[in-house]
Amino acid sequence: MSNDDDNPPMYVRWRNSQVSRNFHRLGLLVAAIIVSAGLLLMAKDALGLRFWDLIPADIPILGRNIAIGLIGIGLVSLAAYGIVRAIGWAIDRSV
Repeated sequence: MSNDDDNPPMYVRWRNSQVSRNFHRLGLLVAAIIVSAGLLLMAKDALGLRFWDLIPADIPILGRNIAIGLIGIGLVSLAAYGIVRAIGWAIDRSV
């Protein structure tokens, strides 16, 4: 008998880890909360905007600021997901 049956490859242990799967779900939850909070804050800010006072020169500025806000929300949520996954990876390695 070979010893290969007793020691599965390292990636199999990591992929089947319950800790990794749960931290993936937690990371998605944290990222979803950040995205929804950011979109709610952007919507609240848009409600306070007086559209009748806008001139055509303000529209590209407004579009650029919306794009910057959406990109910022996306980057923050991606960073939060990565941090949660890194914590899960560290805990999984220590177990």
